Amino acid sequence: MGVWETDIFEDDTACDVRGHYTDCLGEGRPGPEATQWVLTEYQDLLDDPGEAGVIWLALAAVQWKHGRLEAETLERALQVIDSGSDLDRWEAGSEDLTARKAVLEKLRSQIMSPQPAEKKVARRVLAECRLKRGVLLAYRLGSGARIIFRVMNRHTDQGGTYPVCEILDWTGSDVPEKADLKELRIRRSNRPNYKHTISELMICHLDENSPRVEKLDFRLKPAQKGAGATVVLWEGLDKFLAEWFLLE
Repeated sequence: MGVWETDIFEDDTACDVRGHYTDCLGEGRPGPEATQWVLTEYQDLLDDPGEAGVIWLALAAVQWKHGRLEAETLERALQVIDSGSDLDRWEAGSEDLTARKAVLEKLRSQIMSPQPAEKKVARRVLAECRLKRGVLLAYRLGSGARIIFRVMNRHTDQGGTYPVCEILDWTGSDVPEKADLKELRIRRSNRPNYKHTISELMICHLDENSPRVEKLDFRLKPAQKGAGATVVLWEGLDKFLAEWFLLE
């Protein structure tokens, strides 16, 4: 898990902060109480200069969206943006650094503008996943070609249970036979000019009933034991696969 893109919520910590804050609102807690719960929960990260900024930026964005932006959160987020401390995490001269600067300026304009009316937040329904270790899922890309996910294990947190998957190094239309699939290696990310490599995905809210997903009738032992998955939302899966694995 970690950072996979430059937008505010393309970061595991930011997503967690947003989820915990909105969960508190969904339970009927007032905004300040939800904020205090988040700050208490992430107290250790607030002491880390590399993570503290992520937390304040995420809080500012989610509070503004729900009409509950607090004065201290606004002040802290602006300090992060103005100081440039958040940019230290990005490689000097890189396209990602330029993109992140644009994201922060966009956030500044947003949180400095009049926020929307306070919104009621529904209680979150926990995600469910009953996929067993070794299950194979053929997934159809936008092009019509298919790839195959193999379930490594399941991860459970406050949002529910999600599958952690690896991708077999194959694309095609007709799924190979079991014997051929057993010989395949796993596919690792191949994003140009990026040192970080991804081989494990935790797919949140995967729609097992989607016409683009086919569960195969046999299982194969995963190639990895699991050393930290990157979180991907179901609705953003195609974009993620195209950018990181050159699959589209």
